[in-house]
Amino acid sequence: MSSHFNFVRAFFRVMCFAAPLLCAVAYAQGYPAKPVTLVIQYPVGGPSDMLARIIGPRLQQRLGQPVIVEARVGAGGNIGTEYVVRAKPDGYTLLLSASGPVAISPWLYRKLGYDPLKDLVPVVQIAAVPLVLQVNASNPARTAEEFLKVLKANPGKYSYGSSGSGTPQHLSAVLLESLAGFQAVHVPYKGGAPMATDLMGGQIDFAIDSMVATMPNIATGRLRPLAVTAKKRAALLPDVPTLEEAGVAGYESLAWYGLMAPAATPRPIVDRINHEFRQVLDDPDVQKQIASLGSPPVHGTPEQFSAFIRSEHNKWGPIVKSTGATAD
Repeated sequence: MSSHFNFVRAFFRVMCFAAPLLCAVAYAQGYPAKPVTLVIQYPVGGPSDMLARIIGPRLQQRLGQPVIVEARVGAGGNIGTEYVVRAKPDGYTLLLSASGPVAISPWLYRKLGYDPLKDLVPVVQIAAVPLVLQVNASNPARTAEEFLKVLKANPGKYSYGSSGSGTPQHLSAVLLESLAGFQAVHVPYKGGAPMATDLMGGQIDFAIDSMVATMPNIATGRLRPLAVTAKKRAALLPDVPTLEEAGVAGYESLAWYGLMAPAATPRPIVDRINHEFRQVLDDPDVQKQIASLGSPPVHGTPEQFSAFIRSEHNKWGPIVKSTGATAD
């Protein structure tokens, strides 16, 4: 009798433990049953929007439901991020996130309406795009080594631009200052377009900007690329060396993009979305289009993306602190 009672009690314990998981699995099997919203944090026409437009139609085909791309912009991408954080964790509101709001904003904003490491669940990394160290076409330096030598010999004489204080472009230059051993004056702009205009006009001396933004000006010869910020050379600029090749040991800075969902989204749904996204990223046409932005698709598991986010979060913290930059 006692053994029978113990068996029954153990059975109910197992069932109580398993019931939420079984419910989540059952829910995932019916997912999706309605349109899925893919939130981007920046205006239409930027890299995030381009990626969403490439991926959205293919994902829609695989899910059998409409995929709606919705831009919620402002506060350096934080508004769109917070919107997804506060959405119902059911897989119907997803975030196509850029690196800044996840890896940099927590260090830049004293009051942030979310904690990316706790309030979001990584689903899959999509791309990691290198940036480009560039100068005006009239600059006498032909290589990164030559230019860095000039910067080291003239501390504080030269200036660089960015699309704003604390942005990935700004912090990439700060990292270069630290590792290459020079000092330059930072000139923040309200966006990448006016910064590029002043760089081409000679009002500033150099910049580190995204490959997507700078390729048209490089193609027309108005700007000269000296180095890329990845560990490997970029397919779009195969003759341009990396900063490591130029003698800056350990340098790497990437503008990365990935899919995230609200925390507490059931793991079976996360796995389903991860699987479908990876199938989309395996499409040769998708690979070609993403490569045109400067990076082949990344793929990977949620765990791999989570580990990458934590490493990026820990990397940029000390760099932001060294600048004293704040955004609120």
